[in-house]
Amino acid sequence: MRTDSPDSTAPREASSAKKRFALATVLAGLWVAGLGVLSFLSANPITLNRDQVLSATDVLTVVVEDPKAETVRVEKSWKGAVSEDQLALSNLSATKTAAGDRLLIPVSKSRDGWRVTLSKLPNEPPLVYPATPESETQLRQLLKAKR
Repeated sequence: MRTDSPDSTAPREASSAKKRFALATVLAGLWVAGLGVLSFLSANPITLNRDQVLSATDVLTVVVEDPKAETVRVEKSWKGAVSEDQLALSNLSATKTAAGDRLLIPVSKSRDGWRVTLSKLPNEPPLVYPATPESETQLRQLLKAKR
């Protein structure tokens, strides 16, 4: 003969279900937080356009001096084709840069002077890249692979 009644197990089952729900909620919250941290740390990595870099006459590390006058101060010439310390780039204003920006810019010689090398992306402005250790490492790898 059974001594426990069906009514006495209901509170224990409800309590157990609440604990499982709470555990599942905490685990889901931790998973979402982990995805958020991962997204923050790896969102929008800089990727240089290989064709643009390789087809450029030179790639420069520059500081934008005057975006309206389209002038930059050259810090480094990666391919050695540009020897000037200051350069005017005829299409720099299309890139939406600001004074003081430190950038990697693929450049090409045109009959009007220097310009930012166009990419093969249709209807897009010329691509320029933030000059960071990661983008410079990527540039070194592209230039080394071309040799």
